[in-house]
Amino acid sequence: MLEIVTPTSLSSLSNSIANTMEHLSLLDNNIPGNSTLITAVELEQFVNLRSLALDFCDFTAEMARVLTDNNHVPLQRLSLLVHNVSVMHKSLDNMPNDEHWKALSRKSTNLRVYIMAFDIKSEDMLKILKPSIPLERIHFDSYITCVSGAIVDLISRQYDKFLTHFILMNDVIDTSGFPDLSDNRNEDPLVLLAWRCTKLSLLAIHGR
Repeated sequence: MLEIVTPTSLSSLSNSIANTMEHLSLLDNNIPGNSTLITAVELEQFVNLRSLALDFCDFTAEMARVLTDNNHVPLQRLSLLVHNVSVMHKSLDNMPNDEHWKALSRKSTNLRVYIMAFDIKSEDMLKILKPSIPLERIHFDSYITCVSGAIVDLISRQYDKFLTHFILMNDVIDTSGFPDLSDNRNEDPLVLLAWRCTKLSLLAIHGR
């Protein structure tokens, strides 16, 4: 039975329905930046989730702990949207640390993570990209902030065993700094990424 869940209906779902759901996507651009679509307590009832999609700022350390509980089936896909508006209105202080990601990966050995980042500053991405995230796909969409060479280099070093898709999209009029490789002039981090990430099947760069 296909169940369509909206932010208003989520809290009213019966346990019997929640217990059978395998896929849950809670991404809504119309929700105010400081609102949360689901809490860790609400997530506890979705014990058979195979895939989950939500705002990165809503994915807390407590949520990671819930997904590692023995009564939950292993998660296979986690899609996280990181938007500059959410980061401005919400704190990154409650996000999972590397130990949480390690525990989640031990529980869900086939877990793969997809991150889509919209205009996120390099310093925030450095906080987000924990070494133990099984990152398979990452998509940068930039209108204001260019992706730095340091971020590209970090991704190629930390996720060389998992990464299959790397996408850079830019819609800034001044593309002189896209991607911003000024912090690494001797080696092109995009070339190194293609060399290090042996499972990489898509490397796409789009810009004006």
